[in-house]
Amino acid sequence: METSVSELLLTTLEKLDKKELERFNWELCNSNLKHFPNISKAHLENVTRHATVDRMVGTYCDEGAVNVTNMILSNMGLNKLAMSLNRDPPKEEPAQKTRGEEGESLNVLKDNLRSDLTHLEEKLEKCEIACENYDSMTQHTKDQQVDTTRRIREEFEKLHQFLREEEEARIAALREEEKEKGMLIERGMESIVEQISSLKDAIEAVKEDLKKGSEKFLVSYKRTQSRARAQCELPDPQLVSGALIDISKHLGNLQFQVWEQMQAIVKHSPVILDPNTAPSTMTLCDDLTSVLHTDIEKQQIPDNPERFTRWAKVLGSAGFAKGSEHSWTVEVGDQPEWNLGVAAESVDRKGENLLASSEYGIWAILKRGRKYTNGMGKALTLKRIPQRIRVQLNYDRGEVAFYDPKDNTHIYTHKHRFTETVYPYISVWKKKDLINRYIQICPSEVSVTVTSYQ
Repeated sequence: METSVSELLLTTLEKLDKKELERFNWELCNSNLKHFPNISKAHLENVTRHATVDRMVGTYCDEGAVNVTNMILSNMGLNKLAMSLNRDPPKEEPAQKTRGEEGESLNVLKDNLRSDLTHLEEKLEKCEIACENYDSMTQHTKDQQVDTTRRIREEFEKLHQFLREEEEARIAALREEEKEKGMLIERGMESIVEQISSLKDAIEAVKEDLKKGSEKFLVSYKRTQSRARAQCELPDPQLVSGALIDISKHLGNLQFQVWEQMQAIVKHSPVILDPNTAPSTMTLCDDLTSVLHTDIEKQQIPDNPERFTRWAKVLGSAGFAKGSEHSWTVEVGDQPEWNLGVAAESVDRKGENLLASSEYGIWAILKRGRKYTNGMGKALTLKRIPQRIRVQLNYDRGEVAFYDPKDNTHIYTHKHRFTETVYPYISVWKKKDLINRYIQICPSEVSVTVTSYQ
């Protein structure tokens, strides 16, 4: 009986030691096999030589499996083994005359079905991986809900605490005014009470004189009249002005006044970072305005489509598709290595090689130690190391400009005709033996303006 293709290939692979077999399987998964597809790594992990042969024959059919084996052996430098495979090709079994065509057709159909089986198994593997990712996303959304609820409560507690303190301060001011006004009224009352007492004495003296006989009356008349006239000439009592609480001061535009005071605690950031784009080696602060690179993964997070998985990069939560005056400032401090700018929505988030250059849909400037570049190899000359970088995006004109906001010094401008939404972009990574700091989006200035319409 003639040797079959599977037997020939198995005999060939048995001549390989363990390391050579591992190299052979690696070549099947990763090498350029011309017009032959690679076999999935999952199908070749810890398998026997027999299983490798079955997988090759099932994927490439008999002739294709021989050709692929020949290519890989040549790539490995095992030319003699490859040549022996060429000198001893499997011969087809003599077909029965009466059923030759039927047997050949049956083999072709089986080969086709084996190829379909391989594709189906690969598709199943991808579906199972996707199902695992969805399970991970489900748990992650639950964790996000718990964590976000905590943050919301903390933010509102800050507002509640501010309002409670403001309420107490205003009630205390009201009580203080009530006390002051009470003392003012009390002083006015004391003056009136003294005047009433003097008037009563004068009235009583007049009444007593009027009861006296002529001689006694004449003796005391002038004194009594003088006293009475003095009391009559006193001014009429007047109530003191401003003795009531100034309610308008305490209640007028109360909510607006409190809102003005809230400027001391309320912050606004022109850019909010999207944690769903950050890999597990990046840590975002609770208010999502600063980012830090760590050496270790924070937690298991799902590999959702928006997330960068191989590089420490994060995008803003809101993108720009038009406009001429988008601007934000980033506090970079002494962080040794970073790049920042804008990235296209279609940027490859899973790519092996993702450079911060326009070729990859990123328009940024880069810092490496004390060197700055434009992301395309051009060195930038700066008169000092900036602590902050301002990014100005003019989408309509197709410009991304960078400035040192300390004195508005221009650093560099990218020019590109944008055709899709772009997002604020930051990349930062930890440099060994150097201090690793947060890179932060600087808050905007907050002000309250009142416009009166006549």
